[in-house]
Amino acid sequence: MKKYFLHILLAIMLTAVAGNAAAQSKTARKETRQGNKEYKAKKYDQAEVKYRRAIHDDSTAYRAHYNLGNALYRQKKYDESIAHYNKALETPDLKDATRAKIFHNRGNSNLKAGLQKENRADGMEQFKKAVSDYQEALKLDPKNDNTRYNLSYAKKMLQQAQQQQQQQDQKGGGGNDQQQNKKDQKNNQNQDQNKDQNKDQNKGQDKSQNQQNQRKQQQKPQEQKKQDAERLLEAVKNNEKNTMKENAKKVEVAPSGRIEKDW
Repeated sequence: MKKYFLHILLAIMLTAVAGNAAAQSKTARKETRQGNKEYKAKKYDQAEVKYRRAIHDDSTAYRAHYNLGNALYRQKKYDESIAHYNKALETPDLKDATRAKIFHNRGNSNLKAGLQKENRADGMEQFKKAVSDYQEALKLDPKNDNTRYNLSYAKKMLQQAQQQQQQQDQKGGGGNDQQQNKKDQKNNQNQDQNKDQNKDQNKGQDKSQNQQNQRKQQQKPQEQKKQDAERLLEAVKNNEKNTMKENAKKVEVAPSGRIEKDW
C-alpha cells in the first residue's frame, strides 16, 4: 500500500510540475507576443521589457531570447544582444533555417560592435567573429544573398582593420628609427660644428701666429737698425772718449819750457 501511495504522490507531483511548466510556457508565449507588438511599433525598449518577462517565466524560451537580441540590437546594445543570441543557439533541435537566422543576426551585432570603435584596428576581433557568424549562416542557408553581402562587407572591414594595425605597428617602429636618426643627425651636426669650431680656432691660431711672425719679421730690420745705430753711437762715443784722452795726453805731454798766455 505504501508503494502504491508513493507512486500516486509522485504522479501528482510530476503532473503539478508539468502543469506549472505549461503555465510558465503559456505566460512566456503571451509576453513574447506582446513584445512582438511593441517591436513592430518600433518601441524597442518596451519590447525589451516584455521579452525579459517572458525569459523570467521560461528561461529556455529561445524565441524570447532571439527576439530580445533583436530588440537590444535595435537599441545599439550589441554586446547584450550577442549574449541572448548565444542563449538562443543553446536550444537543441533548432531547424537549420532558424539557426541560420540567429547566426546572421549575431554576425550583424558583431559587425556593428566593431564599427562602433573609432579605430578600425580596435574592432578587429569583432570583425573576425562577424565573418565567422556569416560563414556559419551560409553553411545552413547557402542561398541567402543578404548574408553573403554582409560577409563580403565584414571581410572588407577586417582587411582594413588588419592594414591599419600593420600601419600602426610600422609607424611605432618607424617612429623609433626616426628618433634615432634625428639623434644621430644632431650628434653629427654637433660633431661638424665642433670640427668647424676647431678649424676656425686653428685658422685663428695660424693667422695669429702668422701675424706674430710678420710682426717679428717687420721688427727685425727695425731692431737691427736700432741696434746698428746704438752700436754706431757707442762707437762714436768711444772714439770721442779716445780722442779726448789722446788730446789730454798731448796737452799733458807738451813741452814744459813753453808757457801759453792765459789772457
